[in-house]
Amino acid sequence: MKTPRTAAIVQARMNSSRFTGKVLREIEGKSLLEILIDRLHYSRALDKIIVSTTGSSKDDPIAEFCRTRNIAFYRGSEKDLLDRTYRAAQNFKVSTIVRLTSDCPLIDPEVVDNIVDIFKNNRESYDFVANTAPPPGTYPEGMDVEVFSFNSLETAWREAKKPSDREHVTFFFWKQPERFRLHRVEAPQDWSNIRLTVDHADDLEIVEQIYCNFKENTKPVGVAELVNYVKQNEQLGSNRKHAFGEGWNASLEKDRSGESNGNVVKAPPLDLKKGEILWEKTCKTIPTGAQTFSKTPLQFVKGTAPKMIICGVGSKIWDPDGNEYIDYTLGLGPAILGHSHKEVNAAAMECADNYFNIPPLPHPMEAQLAEKIVELIPCAEMVRYGKNGSDVTAAAVRVARASTGRDVIACCGYHGWQDWYIGSTTRNMGIPKAVCELTVPFQYNKIETLEKVFQEHKDSVAGVILEPVNFVQPEDGFLQEIRELCNRYGALLIFDEIITGFRLNLGGAQKSYDVTPDLATFGKGVANGFPISILCGKRKYMMILEDAFFSFTFGGELPSIAAALKTIEILVRDSVLNHIHAMGRKLREGSASIIRELNMDYVQAIGMDFWPALQFEAYKDYSQWEVTTLFQQEMVRRGILTRPAFFVSSAHGEYDIHYTLFVIRESLSVLSQAVKSGKVRDWIDGEIIQPVIRAS
Repeated sequence: MKTPRTAAIVQARMNSSRFTGKVLREIEGKSLLEILIDRLHYSRALDKIIVSTTGSSKDDPIAEFCRTRNIAFYRGSEKDLLDRTYRAAQNFKVSTIVRLTSDCPLIDPEVVDNIVDIFKNNRESYDFVANTAPPPGTYPEGMDVEVFSFNSLETAWREAKKPSDREHVTFFFWKQPERFRLHRVEAPQDWSNIRLTVDHADDLEIVEQIYCNFKENTKPVGVAELVNYVKQNEQLGSNRKHAFGEGWNASLEKDRSGESNGNVVKAPPLDLKKGEILWEKTCKTIPTGAQTFSKTPLQFVKGTAPKMIICGVGSKIWDPDGNEYIDYTLGLGPAILGHSHKEVNAAAMECADNYFNIPPLPHPMEAQLAEKIVELIPCAEMVRYGKNGSDVTAAAVRVARASTGRDVIACCGYHGWQDWYIGSTTRNMGIPKAVCELTVPFQYNKIETLEKVFQEHKDSVAGVILEPVNFVQPEDGFLQEIRELCNRYGALLIFDEIITGFRLNLGGAQKSYDVTPDLATFGKGVANGFPISILCGKRKYMMILEDAFFSFTFGGELPSIAAALKTIEILVRDSVLNHIHAMGRKLREGSASIIRELNMDYVQAIGMDFWPALQFEAYKDYSQWEVTTLFQQEMVRRGILTRPAFFVSSAHGEYDIHYTLFVIRESLSVLSQAVKSGKVRDWIDGEIIQPVIRAS
C-alpha cells in the first residue's frame, strides 16, 4: 500500500459550541461531512482523506460514519486539537498536511489542488500556504484550505503552550511570520463578504439551497460559480451578520484567567520578579534607570508593566521573566520592519566585518545613501547624517538661523531634547532664559497662531519647524498656507519628518501633501533601529553646513548607513507601507467599532493608517491619565505593550491585529465597568502614568 505523502486531515466533532451536531446534519440524505468528502475525492493532489475526531463517546457517530464508508479516521484529544492533528498525521505517516474543517462542505477541490501545488512548488520559499492565513483572506468563508509540512506541525506541537494555540492548530504559525514563511493565496476577486461555511442554523439553510441548486451536476461546482449564484440571489447573503472568527475569541479567552467582576474579567498580575531585581540594580548607576524618558516607568504602569526587556524578534518582545508581548512601541518607532530583521542585521554585520566601522575619510557608501534620499524626498538636493532626531532638528534650526541672520524659531510638535526646543517646554531646567525665549510655539491647524508669531516677531523669525502630520490630518490648505507665510516673511520652512518619513510615504508627508519644505529631517524607520538620522534640503541652504558647525565622529558610521540602504531596499521591494497602512487601518477601525459598541464617548480611535492611537479624555471624577493607566494595565497584562499609540511594523500580521483588537475589547470593558462602578482607582494596581512634558 502506498504511504500517503499528501493527505487532507478534516477536523470534525459533534459538540460544536455554536451548532451542536452540525457535522452530521443532512442535506438531501447526505451529511455535511459526506458532502465535503465526496467533493475532496475529485482532488488530484490528495493521496488520502483522514477524518480527525475525538475519543469522546459523543463522537462515536462520526467514527461509525467513517467505518461504514471505509474512510480513514483518527480519534484523539477532545480539547487539544493540535495534538490530535499531529498524531493523526503521525499515525498515517503524512508528510504534507492539508488542513480542512467539516464546516466547509462546499469546498472546491480545484482550490485545494492549487494551494497544494503552490506549497509543493515553493518548498524553498514557504513553510505554510493557505487562502485564509493570516486571516481573513479574499476567499469566501467556508473555502478554507491550509497546507504545511509535518515538520512544521511537529514544531508547533512541541512548542505551543497557550490554549488558543492548541485549539486552533495554525495559530502558532500565524503569530510568528518572522519564523515561519507564510504565503496567502488570493482569490481572483475579493469574495470575503460571501459566507459558505456552516456555523449556525441559518448557515445550514443557505448551504442547503446552494447545494440543491447544483445537485444535478456530475462534478463539484467551483468557487467562482458558487459566488456568482450567491450574488444573484440576495436571500443567500442573510447569514453575513455572523462575525468572522467567532470561535477565535472564545479560545483566546482561555489563554488568561483572572478576577471576575460581573461579566468583566480583570487580568491577573504578571510575574515580574527577575525584571524588578535587574531594574533596581540599573537604577544604582543610571538616573531614571533608562536612557530615554519615554522608556521609564513614567510612561508604563509602574508596578504592573515590565521595566526591562531582554530580546525581541519580529512583532514580539520578551521581558527577563519570560513574559511575551506583541510590541507596538518598536523602540519608540524605528523598528519599521520588526525587531531583529535578518536582512538588515546581516547588511550591517557584513559592513562591520568588511569595511571600516568609522572610516578615517569619507566612504562611497555615504554618497550611495545620500543619492537614494535625493531620489525619494522632494526637497532633498543635499544630505547630512546624524545619529538621532534631535541631532538633525537642531542642525536644521542652526541652518535656518545662519542663512537668515535671525534668531526666532516657530515650532509645532515635538522636536527633541536640544536647548533650542526643549527650552520652550516644562522640561527646561538648565537652559538659559534667553534661549527659551527664542522658540515660540504655535498651534496645529490654526494658521492664525503662526501669523501672530510673525506679527509679534517682525523680521526676527528664522524658520518654522513642524511635524507636517501626526494624529490629526492637516486641514485643507494648512500646510500650503504655512509655505506661503514662510515665503512672504523670508523664513525657512522645516518639516520634522522623524516619524512620518518612511512610514506615511517613502517620500515623506511632503510627498503625500505636495508641499515642499526648504529643509526636512528624517529618522526612526530609515534603518530599522540602527542609529542614523537625516537632514536634507535645498542645496543653497545645505551648503551653509560647509561653514556652520555640524560635525561629530559618528556621522559617517558605516554599519548604520548599510542598514539604511537595506531597509529602504526592502521598503520598496516588499511594498511594506501598503501592509503597514492596511494593518493600522484595521486596528483603528476595529478599535472605533469596539468603542461605539461599548458606548465609551470618553475614548476615541484617532490617528492615521500609518500611526493609529486611542485617546482618552477625563471622565466623571477621573483624569485622562487615570483612565489611560487602567487601560494600559489591562493591555500589558494580556500581552500587548503600547503607550497607547500603535507603531505598526511589517512584522505585525493579521493574527497580531486580531488578538490586539480582542485585548482592546477586554481592556476597554474592564475600564467601562470600573468607571460605572466608581472604582477606577481601586482597579489600578500600580502608579498613575505621568506625561513626559506637561502643558505649561
